[in-house]
Amino acid sequence: MKYDAELRRRTLFALGGLGLLIAVGFILVQFQATLVFTVFLYYASRPIYHKLEKLSLPPQLQGRHLPYRRQVLAVTTIAVFLLPFLFLLSYTLVLLVPEIQRLLGGSGPGAAYLSAFQSAQGSGLPAPLVGLDLSDILTMDPDEVTAILNDSAVQVWAERTADTLIDSIGLIANAALHGFIILAGTYYLLTDGARLTTWFLENFDESGIVEPYAVSVDRELSSILFGNILNAFLTGIIGIIVFSGYNLLAPGAVDVPFAPLVGALTGAGSLIPVVGMKIVYIPVGAFLAVTAAASGQGSAFGFVILFVVLAFVVVDTIPDFLIRPYVSGNRTHVGLLMFAYILGPIAFGFYGIFLGPILLVLFAQFFRSIAPYVLSGETSEQQTTLKTYEGTTGGESTTNK
Repeated sequence: MKYDAELRRRTLFALGGLGLLIAVGFILVQFQATLVFTVFLYYASRPIYHKLEKLSLPPQLQGRHLPYRRQVLAVTTIAVFLLPFLFLLSYTLVLLVPEIQRLLGGSGPGAAYLSAFQSAQGSGLPAPLVGLDLSDILTMDPDEVTAILNDSAVQVWAERTADTLIDSIGLIANAALHGFIILAGTYYLLTDGARLTTWFLENFDESGIVEPYAVSVDRELSSILFGNILNAFLTGIIGIIVFSGYNLLAPGAVDVPFAPLVGALTGAGSLIPVVGMKIVYIPVGAFLAVTAAASGQGSAFGFVILFVVLAFVVVDTIPDFLIRPYVSGNRTHVGLLMFAYILGPIAFGFYGIFLGPILLVLFAQFFRSIAPYVLSGETSEQQTTLKTYEGTTGGESTTNK
């Protein structure tokens, strides 16, 4: 009887815990894009955090306990690396959106759609307000002001303007909320993420099978998110700057069409195995050579050669030498990784470029570390302890000591 009562209590507590997990999961799903981007930024900034952590302290501080050292290092990492990176990313998007609109616009269906949309929304002031300013309204009689306010066109315009302002305030507030979640989440992952992982494994991994899985997932995510995706972002930003600068020097006949967009595509092309970004800038170079021949300007071919040299040296080679040395221990098949980059955004939206590789790593490492234990009770890899593991990305440790 006592055992039955104990079993019922445990079952009730288990059901309560399951309900709490479902509630927390429901909340997290509402912010899935923000949380996925936070994970990316954590892995992108963690090598910088550990580089700062390994810096030698001044002689007067060596050997002393610094209670807020991790917090100061995390804030420094965010201020020195993360915020400038987010600024560059936002600036890149600002450059890209007009280029995409210009590509879809012109005299094609994009322009027709925009024209129809503007006609439906209306534009400009209503007729009773045209030519009026605040001083004119202040000098009017109350009857004249009332007549203007009662005009149906003015009322429709006022309602539309109020709705636009409310929507704009809501958009800004929503962006601020998601930005705060991203920065705060990255901060706490840097300061307490490793300790939380250690606590979980020490309390809930009695078999010891989850630990090598966590180590292998952490190593792969470090390699993929810090190395490959960050390299693609930085390469895209460099490509935008280089190709836009090239257009300032080159004659109109050999301008790079939609230069910011081509630069961004160059960064995305770096994710493709073997050929990489050459799949973008070599066809562009061939197109410029054809236009140079058609223009009949002998000097134009010199600018085509300049474009190819800039693309190969500045956009392709230099970032590869600066970032690739940090990438090591990547065991994920490059073909599967390519499909994750392609299918992730299709299945999940823009954040799928991060979520796709994350799911691939979780899936692949599960079958590498956990599946053998499930099938035979044996592990396929030697047990590795988190307390002594040194990360492969920049030599960082997965624990804060």
